[in-house]
Amino acid sequence: MPRFLSKTLAAGLLLVSGQALSAPPSAYRQEVVVAASPFQGVHGLALDGKGHLLASNLLGQSVHSIDLSTGAVSTLVGPPMGGADDVALGPDGSIYWTGFFSGQLMRRTPDGKTRVIAKDLPGLNSLAFRRDGRLYVTQLGRGDDVLWEVDPNGKKPRRQILSGHGFLNGFEFGPDDKLYGPLLLKRQIARINVDTGAIETVAEGFGMPVATNFDSSRENLYVVDSVLGQLVRVRVATGEKTVVAQLPTGLDNLTVGPDDQVYVSNMVDNDIRVVNPADGSIRPLVEARLSVPSGIAVAPDDADENVYVADVYAFRRVGGRDGKIAQTTRVLSSRVAFPMHVSVGAKHVVLSTSYLGDLSGVQVLDRASGEVLRTIPNKNGLQGAIELPDGTLLLAEGTTGRLVRVDASESAGTTVLTEGLEGPVGLVADTEAKEPGVYVTEVRSGRVTRVRLSDGARSTVAKGLKAPEGIARHPDGGLIVAEVGGKRLVRIDPATGRSTVIASGLRIGLPESKGFPPGYIPTGVAVGGSGTIYLSSDVESALYRFVPASAPVTEKAQP
Repeated sequence: MPRFLSKTLAAGLLLVSGQALSAPPSAYRQEVVVAASPFQGVHGLALDGKGHLLASNLLGQSVHSIDLSTGAVSTLVGPPMGGADDVALGPDGSIYWTGFFSGQLMRRTPDGKTRVIAKDLPGLNSLAFRRDGRLYVTQLGRGDDVLWEVDPNGKKPRRQILSGHGFLNGFEFGPDDKLYGPLLLKRQIARINVDTGAIETVAEGFGMPVATNFDSSRENLYVVDSVLGQLVRVRVATGEKTVVAQLPTGLDNLTVGPDDQVYVSNMVDNDIRVVNPADGSIRPLVEARLSVPSGIAVAPDDADENVYVADVYAFRRVGGRDGKIAQTTRVLSSRVAFPMHVSVGAKHVVLSTSYLGDLSGVQVLDRASGEVLRTIPNKNGLQGAIELPDGTLLLAEGTTGRLVRVDASESAGTTVLTEGLEGPVGLVADTEAKEPGVYVTEVRSGRVTRVRLSDGARSTVAKGLKAPEGIARHPDGGLIVAEVGGKRLVRIDPATGRSTVIASGLRIGLPESKGFPPGYIPTGVAVGGSGTIYLSSDVESALYRFVPASAPVTEKAQP
C-alpha cells in the first residue's frame, strides 16, 4: 500500500493568505488509481557482494539497495545528493555514482560519508574501475562526448582520454585491462586502450546498445540493446552475437552476478528483471507500473475518464476508473521524446518536454492513432503546452518566463504573448469567456495568473501559494491546483481568488535539479466530467484520484 491511504477528506474553514475561506463544495475520498513504486526510472546497477543490488535513480535523485532474496528496496542516498545515472563499487567498498544533470561525481564511503569528488561535468554518465583501482567516467548527451580518468579520492586533476568517439555508455574493463563498451552513435561495441586511446570494434549491427558486462569466464560480454529490447551475448574473440533473451524496449543497464545471472534495468517499465542465460528465463526482482508520472490530462468528451499520462520515459493511457494501462508508447523505440506535460483536445494530444537539450520541445499527436504529426524544438526550459481551438499552440517557457504562440501552419512561426512570468509551469485554457484567456501557474512567485489571449495582458487570480504547478478546470468553473510547496491540492475560485484545500499531506514535489527549468518534474492535475480529480505523484511514481464523497464507489484500481 502507498504511504498515504485512501480516506475521506473532510473540508473545514482554512486560512490562505490571511483570509478565512469557506468550505469546498463537497468532501472527497482519496483513492489509488496506480499504486506507488520505489523508483523514478531505474538505471545503473552494481552488486555489492553482500546479497544486495545497488540501483541508481536519476530523476528520483536517489541511490537504492535491493535485497536479492526478497526484492525489498531501501534508500542509501536520497534527494538531492543521489541523482545517479550509473553506480559502481570502489576497491575499498565506497559507492560511486554519476550525476547526469548535476555534472557531479559522488562518493559514499563505507562509514556513510558522502561528498563530491568531481564537478562541472554535464552529461556525466557511466563509470568503471580498472583492476589497479583507477577510475574512468564518460560525458555524453549534453553537448559533450568525453572519456576521463578521475582520481577516486578527488584530489588530483582529471585527465582526458578521448573525445568525439561516439557516445561511450555503460562499460567495463576486461581481463586485458582494456575498456569494453557500447558506442551509441555507431551502434557497436568497442574495445578501448585507455593508455593509448586506440579503439577497436568488437561487434556491430545493434539497434542501440547501451551497456555491457562480462560473464564469469571473462570471454563473453552481455549487451543490452535498448531499442530492440534484447539481451545479447557477444563472444569477444570473434564478435559472434547470440540473443539470450527478448525483453521490453527501454533497457538501460545491467550487471552480471558470479553465478552468471544477469540483472537488467528498464527505465520505461521502471523495473529490474533477472535473466538466466542458460535457458533465457526471466523473473522480476522489482516491478512497477508507471515510471515518472508528471503531467496528466483527461479529455473533456471522455465519459470513461481515461487519464493520459506524460510518464517521461513513456506516454501512457490509464483507465481512470480501473487503473488499467490501455496504451504505452515507449521512448527511444518510438518518435515520442521524453514527455513531461500532456494536454488533450478533440483531435490532438500535445506533449512537451525539457528533459534533454536536443529533444526538448513540443510534439502534436493524432489522438486516435497516436501518430506524431508535428515536432517543434524549444530549448527554453519548456513546461506546459496546450492547443487552442484554432490550432495555435501556447507554450510556457519556464526558463525565460515567457508564454509564446506557435502558429498552426507548417512554418510554425513563433510570437511572444507575454513575458516576465516567474517560473510558468501549468496552463489551462479559458477560451469560452467573453475575453478568452489562459490560466498559468507561476512556481517561483506563488501566483496563478490569467493572461488575455488578445494582447497578453495579465491579471493575478490568486497569490501566496507555495510552488503551484499542475492546474485544471473543474466542471463547476473552479481551478484545481497542485500546490507542491504546501504538499496539498487546492481549489481556487477564479472570480474571487479564494482558495480551499481539498487534500493535504500529499507525497508530491521532488527537489529541483540542476539543468531543469523551475518546477523540475511537474506534478500533474486533471479533472473528469464527473468532477473526479486526478493527481500524479512524482515522489511515489503513483496516480491518485479524489472522488466526490457523494459519488458511488467505482471499480477497484490496479495494485
